[in-house]
Amino acid sequence: MTAPELTLNNVKKSAKVVSNVVRVSDFLSNEKKIELKLAQEARAMKKNRGFDDVDAYSAEILGRFGYEAWLAWQSGQIKGQKMAKMILAERARQKRELIGLESLIIASVAGANNPTKTGHAPKSLRNAIKILKSEQKEAKGVING
Repeated sequence: MTAPELTLNNVKKSAKVVSNVVRVSDFLSNEKKIELKLAQEARAMKKNRGFDDVDAYSAEILGRFGYEAWLAWQSGQIKGQKMAKMILAERARQKRELIGLESLIIASVAGANNPTKTGHAPKSLRNAIKILKSEQKEAKGVING
């Protein structure tokens, strides 16, 4: 007799892979499993955010205005509403510092990716220079002039 013909279909049918999966729980008692689960939950709690929004706000006050301002805010010498206005003004000032650079990058990249219908290069460089000059005027205090 001859051996059966080896085809892919015959090999697939005959090959039965038995996987031996061994887990930690196979070697532990129920009490040890509970201990392991509690330890995993404790590690997960440590990974969670360890601060809330008030802590983040306090850290922002400390970072932007310093410890003395934070103490004055904590003691009530600076009211919460005034501190909120100061924080918002400081955020706006910081944004104003970056908006010129952001608009310059956006104008350059947007122009480079959008050629005109005639196939000519877009006028992004001229737009970028115009934006940069207007930002410089605003930084000097000259508005629309």
